Amino acid sequence: MIEGIPVSAHCNAETFRSALKYKGQPDDIFLVVYPKSGTTWMQVILYTLMNDGKAFDNSMAEYFARTPFLELIGERGMKNMHRPCVIKTHLPFNRVPYNENAKYICVVRNPKDVCVSFYYFLLKINGIQPNQMLFDTFFEAFINGNVPVGDYFEHLHSIWQHKNDTNVFLTSFEEMKRDLPEVIRRVAQFMNIELSDNLLECIASYSSYNYMKERFDKAYTAQASVALANEGPDEPWPVDKIVLQRPDHSILVREGAIGNWSSTMSEEQAQRLDKIFAEKTTDMPGMEKLFLP
Repeated sequence: MIEGIPVSAHCNAETFRSALKYKGQPDDIFLVVYPKSGTTWMQVILYTLMNDGKAFDNSMAEYFARTPFLELIGERGMKNMHRPCVIKTHLPFNRVPYNENAKYICVVRNPKDVCVSFYYFLLKINGIQPNQMLFDTFFEAFINGNVPVGDYFEHLHSIWQHKNDTNVFLTSFEEMKRDLPEVIRRVAQFMNIELSDNLLECIASYSSYNYMKERFDKAYTAQASVALANEGPDEPWPVDKIVLQRPDHSILVREGAIGNWSSTMSEEQAQRLDKIFAEKTTDMPGMEKLFLP
């Protein structure tokens, strides 16, 4: 626990505390997303939108320099990034550095898919093979908020409280799957970027599951090696050295699907999570519509 937030064993406490102290700038763009809810997908959309339709793998060095992960680089690391950049964070909205002129883009995802995807992600970075007993243990930890970055529902609630703020944009993984071009149009309008038909086509193509699945992890791993070879105090790294040294341990693009939770989560567990969701979102009318398949 650091400053009341559960973190993974790999977390650098000094860097994490520094991230919490970062002062939001008027031109900051924050991507506020709970783990495994579409962070990388939206980051690629924003990168392509803000860079005239260029694909992320057109220059992974530039992608690295414009996609900082706040909790992993801290306040000092932010000084090295190229602007404009999109600052990724898994912090609850109420702990994200705030500036009334900054922009906050939030993506949410249904808890069952988040739970299962988070489980497989943690297995991968720890080099552990999946088994049902392990998932059962993780499921209990997830519904009780005892996982890195904390309780899913607290994150959801902190975002929902700000959904109508003029500097906040809210969408869901499910909305993006349902009608990606419409979400891209709304994001572009929120960002005050003129969206031509050609730019829309580029964004939709480069952020498609097939394009990202085929290219993103390979390109990220290759650029991590280049970055480490050119290590310097002022290099614009999106994450810390430990994470860069282990890019193959984390799958950033896994299945990109809706409803795959059913292959891992039992019906009894699904019903329990549905019940918890109903109880925890009574003061969030309309939230369930975001998660329609």
